[in-house]
Amino acid sequence: MKFPETWNLDRIYEGGSSSSSFQNCFQTIMETINTLKTLLKDKNLKEVIPLSQEISFSLREMKAFVECLNAQDVNDSDAATLTGQMRTLCTIFSNFELELDESLGSIPDQEFSKLLKTYPEISFHLEEKRKKAKDKLPFEKEAFINDLAIDGYHGWSELWDARIGEMSFAFENEDLSFGQIENKLADPDRKRRKEGFESIQKEFSASANLFSQTLNHLGGFRLEVYKKRGWDLLKEPLDENRMKKETLDAMWKAIGNLQPSLKEYLTCKSALLGIEKMSWYDLEAPITTTSKEISYQTAAETILKQFESFSPKMAAFAKRALENHWIDAEDRLGKRPGGFCVALPLAKESRIFMTFSKTMTNLFTLAHELGHAFHNEIVFPLTEMDQDAKMGVAETASTMAEMIVTMATIKEEKDPRERLFLLDDHLSRAVSYLMNIQARFLFETRFYEKRKREFVSHEELSEIMEEAQKEAYGNSLETYHPHFWAAKMHFFFTDVPFYNFPYTFGYLFSLGIYNHAMKKGDFESSYIALLEDTGRMRVEDLATKHLQTNLSQSQFWDEGLSVIKKDIDEYIKLSKEVIL
Repeated sequence: MKFPETWNLDRIYEGGSSSSSFQNCFQTIMETINTLKTLLKDKNLKEVIPLSQEISFSLREMKAFVECLNAQDVNDSDAATLTGQMRTLCTIFSNFELELDESLGSIPDQEFSKLLKTYPEISFHLEEKRKKAKDKLPFEKEAFINDLAIDGYHGWSELWDARIGEMSFAFENEDLSFGQIENKLADPDRKRRKEGFESIQKEFSASANLFSQTLNHLGGFRLEVYKKRGWDLLKEPLDENRMKKETLDAMWKAIGNLQPSLKEYLTCKSALLGIEKMSWYDLEAPITTTSKEISYQTAAETILKQFESFSPKMAAFAKRALENHWIDAEDRLGKRPGGFCVALPLAKESRIFMTFSKTMTNLFTLAHELGHAFHNEIVFPLTEMDQDAKMGVAETASTMAEMIVTMATIKEEKDPRERLFLLDDHLSRAVSYLMNIQARFLFETRFYEKRKREFVSHEELSEIMEEAQKEAYGNSLETYHPHFWAAKMHFFFTDVPFYNFPYTFGYLFSLGIYNHAMKKGDFESSYIALLEDTGRMRVEDLATKHLQTNLSQSQFWDEGLSVIKKDIDEYIKLSKEVIL
């Protein structure tokens, strides 16, 4: 059958950004929050807890809908208005959550133990909330911060979105959106890649002052909050990902050990591309100028085939998502750049957003987002709190799906030339996870340290960015992307701080799970069991229970990266045997 390339949002709330059903739901939630307010005032925690989860379900559904509206058409002013409404509503609810957390933190141990017995299925989350309340400022101050954040913090993120929506990029006598011009960096023709890259540099350079103001004020707000709470820079991102600092350090150390091999791959690829040294715009380039286009239909069928070999349940689920208008993959003007998957916990469906431009990279992006959607499917039957998987383990599910398709496709390919092409695409994504994201982490760490002392100019931001890229890539490129700090949306997100290292964690954790599955031979049931626990355990405990490993030590990470080392060795060997 022919899979549709646009999604259906009317099944969530009919009428798009003018939806009356959405507004009715909005009013209902406001009234329910007022009920919650009364219960909180009376310290009736036994009723507050289930009602707060009910509200959370509705808010997640509404936020997902609004995010989809904004992504499908960046010029939809009504959708932008809904974003503001949702920001206000979520802040009101967030303040009540703060009050709930403070109540949990202040009640006597004996009373808290009784509450845990009443709600044993969410005991992990109640204990987490109790601890979080003790780490923060008193309720009145935290609520005040939340209120100020609507315009003084989150507003800066929305400004970035608005500016990106206005920008256009000249390319071959056309004006393209940012999402479209980014896809040109994977074009087989180096001249076209360079033209696309130079267009990106030109436009972001012209708006550099605006973007530097945005990032500085966003960062300044965050740092001032940390200062008031007495937090160091990494406390919030580590807590948000339920991760120890030792785990993060072990991960970066293992990646550092692999850097020489990654540089060997880049040197080898340079030779295959016929250039002395790669530039930034060559990183996603295919190693042949005659690479074939892949239709959306072919990509979907390939993914279903490879999912089936590992997990029939995953394949059946993906087929349902593809058939039922859950995905907006159409290549058109006006779409937001990037890709994402959002959960709709009330409808028990997901929506996937991307721009499919007929490349292998797009195929793997589709597999990646379907991995997120499968994760959603697994946790939908659980309590609202147990569905709260943090970013690192959420990215594990997506990169695992990507890994399944990648490894199976490479394994099946017998033609050495085609195998080399597939290995190259696989390793270019490994470079992104292991080098690009490390550069982002280095940049953010250094930016925030400097921002503690002073405003950071756009010239300095570009210098910090380029130095971080040189370090992460081991000085292996000829030119870098100094305006990447302005062009990457992740630096401007306010809901999750340091929106970078969890991608690398998810990638390497999925490598470890893949290795474990290969040895165990019972992938489907053990993997689903792990996914079910992602929202109710710290990552170290998750790895101990399901993989019998210690994430704070290097062995697990080194074993996962040995797969990449092996693939690099095969890539270099094939490069000497194959005539392109």
